[in-house]
Amino acid sequence: MTITPEKTFAVVVGPPIMYKFVIAELLKKNLPERQIILSLERHMKCGMGKCGHCQIDHPKNYYCCKDGPTFTYEEVKAAKKL
Repeated sequence: MTITPEKTFAVVVGPPIMYKFVIAELLKKNLPERQIILSLERHMKCGMGKCGHCQIDHPKNYYCCKDGPTFTYEEVKAAKKL
C-alpha cells in the first residue's frame, strides 16, 4: 500500500492486541504520530472519570470516558499498555 503521509490519516479500531502491529506498519510508512487516531475501547462504568475503570496507564492519567475514547498515537504512546 502506498500512501502520501502528509495527506493521510489512519483510524485504528479493533482489539487492543492489534494496535501495536498496525501502528508499527503505519510508522514504517512515515505516517506522523499525530495522524494515527486510536479508538481505545474500555468498559466505561460511570462515564465521568470517578470510578477509574477506564483509566489509561499513562503519566497524564487519561480516562476514556471523559478524555476520549479517541486519541492520537502521539497523545497515548507513553501508555504502558494500550
